[in-house]
Amino acid sequence: MSISNRLAGSITLTCLIVGSQTLLAADRSDNETLGVLVRVDNLAGVPPEHLRFAEDRAAAVFVRIGATIRWIDEDETVREGIRAPLTVILVNAETHRAVASLFVDALGLAYPSVRRAQVFYDRVAALNVGTDRTIPSLLGDVIAHELGHLLLPPPGHSLDGIMRAELETRSWAFRTFTPPQAREVLSRLRQLPSVTPTSVPVR
Repeated sequence: MSISNRLAGSITLTCLIVGSQTLLAADRSDNETLGVLVRVDNLAGVPPEHLRFAEDRAAAVFVRIGATIRWIDEDETVREGIRAPLTVILVNAETHRAVASLFVDALGLAYPSVRRAQVFYDRVAALNVGTDRTIPSLLGDVIAHELGHLLLPPPGHSLDGIMRAELETRSWAFRTFTPPQAREVLSRLRQLPSVTPTSVPVR
């Protein structure tokens, strides 16, 4: 489905792969909470308050499976000398035509081999027209989806949950990973450098 059909209620999340809460309670110890550090490079100029909301919504996807995200920006990584295991780069498709033109319906691209994902902010923002969803809420879902691709084996999509191939643009219903995906995500997170879990607000 193309971006021009966004009013139909969903948009294909085409992802380039290079190179429920209940079930998880039984799969992990009650005291286990995994944390991951994610670097976000805001090259698209997303307003800070929009980015914070989007990060909160994306983090809530992981909170529901027993993991927390600590977000860090480029300045913090340089200042603190930290190398984040996962990176999300927010760009505009308009200024990244070489790659974006190959994937005209893509809202994001994931590169698991280097643990890095791109999100096309201008395309996400365009989905807000004629829908009840806000740009930050849509952006949060796309960020969570792309992080999922960095942590799941390809193709990574599912019929339900945050990893659906289509982004819901009308409903605010909160989606997370399917139980099998959640197990895989938690397994992959255990292999990454750990960080101290922080409180992540759910909005």
